[in-house]
Amino acid sequence: MAAPPLHPDLMPSLRQLVRGLEILVWALPFSLLVCMQEIMGSEWESWGALPLLLAMALLWYGTSRLKHFQPQEGVWQGSVRMTEVLAIIMFGLVPFLHWQQTIPDQAAAFYSPEQKHVVYSVIIFCAASVMFLLNLNHLLNRLVAMLPDPILRADIRFFVIVNFVLFLPLMLSMCLSQLSLPLYNWFAQNHPQLAQRIGSVLGLENFLHLVTLWIATLIVATSMAMLWKTKEAILNSVFSLEPPLEEGEEEVVIELEELAEDDGTPAEETRPKPFDPSRN
Repeated sequence: MAAPPLHPDLMPSLRQLVRGLEILVWALPFSLLVCMQEIMGSEWESWGALPLLLAMALLWYGTSRLKHFQPQEGVWQGSVRMTEVLAIIMFGLVPFLHWQQTIPDQAAAFYSPEQKHVVYSVIIFCAASVMFLLNLNHLLNRLVAMLPDPILRADIRFFVIVNFVLFLPLMLSMCLSQLSLPLYNWFAQNHPQLAQRIGSVLGLENFLHLVTLWIATLIVATSMAMLWKTKEAILNSVFSLEPPLEEGEEEVVIELEELAEDDGTPAEETRPKPFDPSRN
């Protein structure tokens, strides 16, 4: 009995969905790499803000592919649009992360209005980045709720809870890294031995940056795992289904199986491979 035909709009929308998830899988670690490299080093200084803009553009493009799936679902489309808007905000504010490196190390009271504008823009960018990751986790939770895989739903729900718990120390370390100078002065006045172990304001700032990087890496890694598991679940449940064969194709398959039996080759190896539309 022939399988019922799929909806003509389903396969293109699933193709866009898988493509968006795959782009986000690789865009997340690339974005983390270029942002932390911009903060902690100057090896890419000759490139300017180009790597940062490229990373944010990949995040926006991957998110924009998701809206082609289930366009009639208002809640799902609202979550996708919110995540897409946050990616656009990050794209517009990420050059300030590069320009912040030109600000000299001094107290905030001595900043010029232009320098304060750069600092405030970086703070907004960091807040938008955290909100983007939060919305992406929420978006994946919405997505797996529409998929017929209860095990995947349980795994994604667990990872989302873990990420939401990790966001609290991430925000704390990001705030403390911006207050490294007054924090070091407080240690020097109240805990001089601890301040002596730290060494300097730069040492405290580097330590807080490492803590931020470690927590952000955990969040990005769990988000990548969720994206990859969701993509693989969609591919296994939909794209691996063989379409019904026509009469002529059925005769060819029967002949191949008969030849395989004569040669001792397993019949599964002679069957035509299912077409994967995600490779287009």
